[in-house]
Amino acid sequence: MSTKEVPRRKKKGPVPAEERTRLNIQFETTSRLAQLVASLEPGARLPTERELSEQLGVGRSTLREAIRSLAFIGAIHSRQGSGNYVSRPDERSTDRLISLGLMLNHVTVAELIEARRCFEIDVVRMAAERHEERDRERLTELIAAMRAAASRPRDLSQYDMEFHVALAEASHNAVMVQMIRMMRALVNILLEIWRDNELDFTPWIGQIIREHEEILEAVLARDPEWAARMMFTHLTNAGARVMSLLGRHGSSTEHIGHLLARTL
Repeated sequence: MSTKEVPRRKKKGPVPAEERTRLNIQFETTSRLAQLVASLEPGARLPTERELSEQLGVGRSTLREAIRSLAFIGAIHSRQGSGNYVSRPDERSTDRLISLGLMLNHVTVAELIEARRCFEIDVVRMAAERHEERDRERLTELIAAMRAAASRPRDLSQYDMEFHVALAEASHNAVMVQMIRMMRALVNILLEIWRDNELDFTPWIGQIIREHEEILEAVLARDPEWAARMMFTHLTNAGARVMSLLGRHGSSTEHIGHLLARTL
């Protein structure tokens, strides 16, 4: 299917001024609470909700949303009857922390797509040149899993993301692996927004799988320029699909609720 043939999404009116104000307050509260957490040692106990509300000058409901968002990214955790504590960072929390930071900094959909293109085209070039036998096996397994999941869009999306991470791992560049992983959580949130808006992307499933198959074929042939062309085509098409829903200039902050919805 041509990338121009995109389903129409439900039209929505502008976000009311009152709602925009509420979101701005929530973003500021989350940012300030994150700064407080960053100033404490892992394992430290946070002040009580009443103390934090007074310190930040916000109501309990706003504070609790901020706490939930930081709990979601793994920056803090709750202990029954004891309170909230600073967590020890791990890979998962780092990925989500970067995603939250991107959302709070009003990253646009177009910027996210451009960043992916910059990273992943170089990643696939390196993967084509440097991959080892275990990388070939992993990438081939993921393409087979994508084919098998053609009737299960949610599973297909997961295998899609794992394929891109596996390509980064095949580049044998630890920095690239980390960069791709840091973007993964935010891309997953955009996919959830896609689903929640009830946009049917099943007409694209065949195309999506073919694009990944072509990338794999080029990588396995150890042809970095062919692989780069296939990745450019895939990310251009993927960008068109995402922008058909969210719009080129849509800000990630408009979708913070989808991040908070995945909290405790």
